[in-house]
Amino acid sequence: MLEKFQAEAQYGDWSGDAAADNTIEDSIQSLLEARGQKGEGEFLVGLDLYVDDNGYSAVSAYLVAANNAEEAQAFLANADAPEVKKVTIDLTPADFVTLFKRFNVTLSWRGTDLIGRDLETGE
Repeated sequence: MLEKFQAEAQYGDWSGDAAADNTIEDSIQSLLEARGQKGEGEFLVGLDLYVDDNGYSAVSAYLVAANNAEEAQAFLANADAPEVKKVTIDLTPADFVTLFKRFNVTLSWRGTDLIGRDLETGE
């Protein structure tokens, strides 16, 4: 099944960017290994967190057949629609965020294009 790896919402009022720092201990990779969702020779290349206004949330991980980041990058560079293993991770949004050393999301209202711009905040 073809799936676009991209954040989207029903109306798309807000869009933005996200960044996170991995932790060495208690990382998302360690969690997947401990739960048997990531095996030897698999490398985690993507994560997706979805939350709706009814309290539903879903966390998905995307893995490729690779032993390290360099192999994963080479594999992804050579495929238009790379074959990935998608696994659903049983985590709340709060638990998901705690698996990172730092986690930052920035959102900009539709059409305002703030992402990546320098802003004078007066602080």
